[in-house]
Amino acid sequence: MQAEVSFPSPTRIQATSKGLTVEVGPPPDRGGDPESYGPFDILLCSLATCTGFQVADFLRERGFDTSAAGVRIQAERGAESHLLESVSIEIVVPSDFPEKYREAIIRAAGLCFIKQQLGSKPEISTTVTGI
Repeated sequence: MQAEVSFPSPTRIQATSKGLTVEVGPPPDRGGDPESYGPFDILLCSLATCTGFQVADFLRERGFDTSAAGVRIQAERGAESHLLESVSIEIVVPSDFPEKYREAIIRAAGLCFIKQQLGSKPEISTTVTGI
């Protein structure tokens, strides 16, 4: 896996991986646009789509309609640390979803690799290279 980062303007940062380009900006207190997406927005979307993938698989395997289902994520960041302090994941299921599957779909949602990664510290090394 690889991602490349470029700086198309003083207030924009682009990352590209496998043809997908994501652009973020600095937070408003550092001169950014309040409507701009930030890195934590991308992190939450990654967690949501990863969890959604597991939920959709669970529902499809049991013959449920996924069009009435979804995932909602609510996250709180620390005022001083700016790091995530809590994350709440809500799985929205179709109205005919049986009670007997509730714990099982929660376990399935927990298989999301992004969620697992948040609980595990990868080894990160940083170097500087000249152009």
